[in-house]
Amino acid sequence: MVADSATDLDAAELLALRAAYRQETGRPFTREASIAKVFATEAAYRACHRAVQIHGGYGYIREYPVERHLRDVKVTSIYEGTSEIQRVIIARDLLREGCR
Repeated sequence: MVADSATDLDAAELLALRAAYRQETGRPFTREASIAKVFATEAAYRACHRAVQIHGGYGYIREYPVERHLRDVKVTSIYEGTSEIQRVIIARDLLREGCR
């Protein structure tokens, strides 16, 4: 579970860097930014969910930070555009321009 979380979070970072690079070089980056956001928010949720599982019963106790992280990470799918809206942006861009 730890290895899966590390893999997810590393991939999320690379997707965010790709979107940032496209923006810095003046290229279109809306699709890449949306892909990075959807993937990163879902990867963060999976990582937090795995952390709660690893902690067992302690993962649900408020004294442990992992419980708060799981609650907080859920907000990221809503903040700055829901994951569903990001998917609409991605699909619209793909259908308009075609896959790269």
